[in-house]
Amino acid sequence: MAELKNCRRCNKVFSFIAGLQICPACMQEDERIFDEVSMYIRDNPGVPLSQVSKELKISYDKLIKYVKEGRLQIRAENGGYYKFCEKCGAMITTGKFCKKCEYHITAVLDVSKKNLQDKIEEGEKRKRDYRFLAHDLDSKK
Repeated sequence: MAELKNCRRCNKVFSFIAGLQICPACMQEDERIFDEVSMYIRDNPGVPLSQVSKELKISYDKLIKYVKEGRLQIRAENGGYYKFCEKCGAMITTGKFCKKCEYHITAVLDVSKKNLQDKIEEGEKRKRDYRFLAHDLDSKK
């Protein structure tokens, strides 16, 4: 069921069903901008995003958003396509994270894993100690 929401861009009230919280007019404008960008890149292959941004007067962040959404692809020198690190936004050619963020995430996960293992071992030790204590109490009856 639809509900009334304010558009995140123009603040007009619209009937929201699902997806982005922008009104149909803003969504249509976004599609127009994307089509303009897409045609410019098609007509000027290999053009840097900074030039696209400057020539079309569109924010660089909006272009990056299109790339992250998979709507635009940036060709790398090796023939592949650039992507962006999901944590810091750095350009990468493969995976979801750059090497720096990948290392940091792995380190954090390793520490968390060790802490969790320590807590599990501590809990198991307490269970063993409690069983001996309970056994001793039962034998004194």
